[in-house]
Amino acid sequence: MIIHFTNRFENLISIISSKSFSLHYCGEYFGDKRGKVVSRSAHPMVSFSEYEHNELHKKTITYGRYGIALCKKWAEQNGLSPVNYIEKNSPAALGLIALLRSRQVGTLPKSLRLPVIQLKCFTKHVSGYNSYFDEENFYFKYENEWRFVPTIQQIKGGRISVDFSKYNKDKVKCNERIAPYALRFLLGNIKYIYVENESQRQKLISLSGLSAEKVVLATWKKSMKSKVV
Repeated sequence: MIIHFTNRFENLISIISSKSFSLHYCGEYFGDKRGKVVSRSAHPMVSFSEYEHNELHKKTITYGRYGIALCKKWAEQNGLSPVNYIEKNSPAALGLIALLRSRQVGTLPKSLRLPVIQLKCFTKHVSGYNSYFDEENFYFKYENEWRFVPTIQQIKGGRISVDFSKYNKDKVKCNERIAPYALRFLLGNIKYIYVENESQRQKLISLSGLSAEKVVLATWKKSMKSKVV
């Protein structure tokens, strides 16, 4: 199953009430083995992690004490995919770097410009700088990330890649443009909902109409890095 984590109970209520996940642009970089940034852009996405329910008590989760887990079949039907974790010194990294640089200087055929960005949207370093925590050498692969990145058609001609410096100047407007195009699900797609205490559990059971077996207390360890946003 795949799990979307959040740090706020209110966010969890909003997701379940709307039966949808809001898209947000997320800044991503890809660099070479010397640490030079080759591409730094923002892509619209919703992020999840792949974990089994019975292993969560052994995990440390950085992005929240609340979560909603959905079945893999829903993920596959909606075009979600695991992130490709690439080591900086690998041939795979060299190949993607060559494609990105060719695209930047205009030597890549027009028909391949979008496919290269689609690949990059689902590619991440095994470890590197985490801007969310302002931490160097963060081990991204531990998160077992899956992503939903919309097609251009799904966001009505919007951009799936925005230069990060431009995005950073006007984050609100960029995210407002994609706000109508949420990732939707049905209650039947839910495997579990995770909350922090029994009061929240009872509230969500009443609100959602889900069986008590599907609304459970979170058992994972809370990372000291976690922050409320």
